[in-house]
Amino acid sequence: MLIIFIIINLVTFLAMVLVFRRVMISSSYEETSRLQALNLENAQKAVELEQKIEEAEKHYKEKLVRAEDEIKKMKERVIKETEAAKEQMLAKAKEERDRLIDQAINAKEKLREDIEAGLVEKSLEFSRRIVAEILNNEHQKLVYDAFLKEILEAMEKMDLATLKGTGIKQCRVQSSHALDPRQREELIKILSERIGEEVSLEETTDKGLIAGIVVQIGSFRIDGSLAAKFREAAEHIRHGG
Repeated sequence: MLIIFIIINLVTFLAMVLVFRRVMISSSYEETSRLQALNLENAQKAVELEQKIEEAEKHYKEKLVRAEDEIKKMKERVIKETEAAKEQMLAKAKEERDRLIDQAINAKEKLREDIEAGLVEKSLEFSRRIVAEILNNEHQKLVYDAFLKEILEAMEKMDLATLKGTGIKQCRVQSSHALDPRQREELIKILSERIGEEVSLEETTDKGLIAGIVVQIGSFRIDGSLAAKFREAAEHIRHGG
């Protein structure tokens, strides 16, 4: 009986070992399969991740290249704009320099002209005083008569057609000496004939003319004074004549 009991227990134990082993083998297979599937999934994910990393690096490199290209273009543009601004500033500086030089030259020329004009006026005044000292009133009247005769003869040959029909009837006369009746009548006669209308005279006496007469009617003006002759001579000498 004992032997049979032992045999039964041994068989039962062996059966349990076989069952347990089978269970263990089945469990290990399932776990192995699950681990293999998990490893395969991880491997696929690793591949996908590597592809994404490669794509990201590619995009990064492309963006980097574009960024470097933009920086290069921007740098070139800044250099060009800087050069253009520099050239513009230099051009403006040159213009300003030339303007200041011209202004200085013009100011110098204007000052020279003013000085020379002042000298001319002083020389004219000096000439008037000399004539006044040299010629007495009678001699000055003789010079005046000679100038007036010359003016009247010149006016007889002048074309005053532009004054015809303008309605201008008054003539302004400045003279170093008062016109006598004969001279006044002759001057009115010449002017009236030249413009086709009777004219009147507005007379003034100006000793600054030294000798001679100035006639002004409309836009027509003739200066037949000794002062004008002196001025013409001074201007001629002033300009190297």
